[in-house]
Amino acid sequence: MDLITTFGLPILISAAIAYLLGSISFAIPVTKLFTGKDIRTMGSQNAGFTNVLRCVSVPAAVITFIGDFAKGICSVFIGEMVFKLMCSGVSDIEHVAQVGAGVAGLFALLGHLFPLYFGFKGGKGVLISAGIICALDWPSFLALVVIFLIALSITKTVSKCSLTVAVFYPIITLLFNKFVYGSSAWLPMTIIALCFSVVVIYMHRANIRRILNGTEPKTIARKKNDPEPPLDPDGKPEEDKADTVEGENTEV
Repeated sequence: MDLITTFGLPILISAAIAYLLGSISFAIPVTKLFTGKDIRTMGSQNAGFTNVLRCVSVPAAVITFIGDFAKGICSVFIGEMVFKLMCSGVSDIEHVAQVGAGVAGLFALLGHLFPLYFGFKGGKGVLISAGIICALDWPSFLALVVIFLIALSITKTVSKCSLTVAVFYPIITLLFNKFVYGSSAWLPMTIIALCFSVVVIYMHRANIRRILNGTEPKTIARKKNDPEPPLDPDGKPEEDKADTVEGENTEV
């Protein structure tokens, strides 16, 4: 009962704020501003950085990148601040606040995937996850960036890189928190990292199918006068397009 009393309200407050913040899906208003269209009707129909890069322009993609990354960082700081203010009397408050920040980050990710303001149809969550990880633990973030770049140099495909990073994230979190930092919060932080990975991998399930089929497109920025990519870039038959409508066919 004491645990519920002490941590229940901070969790609810930070989770609610983080979810509402995560629900600001930058790809949708940015694409509307640049093209007058809904990004969810273009290309892969996903409200994310990669689809904006393919279907709109580099400047629009950069704005989307910054917005999604920044809201991930902000969600972590909000969660940390709420826990430090409301649980100031708890021993080991720094590690408690770290876990609170991780919980807030997880709910911000859910807001990004299922945005309240846009009919619960959002992006894949890779960029906001990157912002969250950077704010939670920048050394781990840098390690994952290195892994991402190595994977990108080999595969040339963002979805494969995103999935690789998702697999390595809980491993990196465990190694850094338990063996490098000696943190008492290594277990809950590893569980939170595992939740992030499971969610991101699940959201990439259509990409995984196309990777296995050898039909996953590479990420290419759209040039000024290029035609918009087809709605079904991987050539799936008509009966399989339900997955595309659900916004599953992009990487970030």
